Amino acid sequence: MRVWAAIAATLAFAPAAFAGIERRCEVPAPLIEPQALLPRVSVSVKRAQKLDIVVLSGAPSQMGAGDAPRSYPAFLEAELKERLPKIEIRVSVQTAPRRTAFEVLPTLPKLLAEIKPTLVIWQSGTVEAYRGIDADGYGRKLQVGVGLLLDGGSDVLLVNMQYSPRTDALVDAASYTEHMRTVSFAKDVPFFNRYRIMREWSENGSFDLALLHIGRKEYEEIHRCVGSLMAEFVIRAATLGANASR
Repeated sequence: MRVWAAIAATLAFAPAAFAGIERRCEVPAPLIEPQALLPRVSVSVKRAQKLDIVVLSGAPSQMGAGDAPRSYPAFLEAELKERLPKIEIRVSVQTAPRRTAFEVLPTLPKLLAEIKPTLVIWQSGTVEAYRGIDADGYGRKLQVGVGLLLDGGSDVLLVNMQYSPRTDALVDAASYTEHMRTVSFAKDVPFFNRYRIMREWSENGSFDLALLHIGRKEYEEIHRCVGSLMAEFVIRAATLGANASR
C-alpha cells in the first residue's frame, strides 16, 4: 500500500518537525517519508512486543565491537530502544564484504531460516558501482532477492550507497539508485535514500564529507544521524507513531 498522501502532507513541514532529530541531522521532510509500509514490523511490535532486525551489508561489521567506531546499525538499535522502550529490539549485522547482490542471493534462505528476522535492511549498490557491474543486471538480482525475503516472511527496507564528494565523479551512483528505486516500487518496499541524505548534509554544511580522513568523532556523528533518521523512517513505515516516545 502506497502512502503518497502522507508524502504530500509532509512537503509543507519544516525539517525541525521530526521528533527527536537534532538540527545537524535534519534533512528535507520527503527524504524520510516512506513510500511503502512495513506491515510485519507493525504486527510484531504491536502484538509480540519484539522486533528483530538484520542489516545485510557489504561492509565490515558495523556494530562497533571492541574498539571499532560505531556505524549506523548500532545507533539505529539505540534509537529504536529509546523510542520504543517497552519493545524487545535486536539489530544484528550480516556482512558480505565486497560481495554483489548476485553473490548474496544464495545466502538469503539460510539467513531467513536461522535468524527469522522481522525486518531485513539491505544496503547494496556500492560494490556494484565500484566494480562497474551492469546496473540492469544489478536491478534484476536485487528484485529477485527482495522477493525471496518477502516470501520468507520478512519485511524489507532498501538502503543505497553512501555519498562522498571525493568519489562521486568516479562512480555512477545514480544508475544503481534508480534501479533500487524501481525495485522498491515493484515490490512495494520502502527505500531509504542514504546517498541523497548525506549529499544534503554536504551541501548545507552540516558535515564536511570532502575531508580526506574523517576522525572517529565525526564518523560516529554522521552514523548517529543516519541511525536516528532511519529509526524515524522505520517508525513511520510501520505506523508506530502512537507507540513511540517523544
